[in-house]
Amino acid sequence: MTEQPRSLWQRIMDWFHGRAATPEIKIQDGVWLQQRDQGHYRLGLSSDALEQIGDISFADLPIMTNDTLAAGDDILEVESDKAVENFKTPFAGKVTLVNQDLVTDPTTINGNPQDENWILDIQVA
Repeated sequence: MTEQPRSLWQRIMDWFHGRAATPEIKIQDGVWLQQRDQGHYRLGLSSDALEQIGDISFADLPIMTNDTLAAGDDILEVESDKAVENFKTPFAGKVTLVNQDLVTDPTTINGNPQDENWILDIQVA
């Protein structure tokens, strides 16, 4: 689910009341993207992609911290009772962090909310 951008008035009220603005989440080809700070993004599986795939029984992360990725490189391969699917990075960059919980137990992704189903953090080239 893609969140709607907050209006200028809503952002001013958030600032006035001391609430941090929630970073916008964009979805592209089953991968959600959330800007963490300038040039750094977190990528994960969208809830729509998980719903279409079904319960994941196997996940392979062919990437590691400090890997350099080109746009379109595979970042995650998942297997479920319905399909085998590869997810790709939408842009080039250097991997700064990989979700080790997903590496250890890929089935945890089945019950997590979308924002906890992150795959990696990347610094855009």
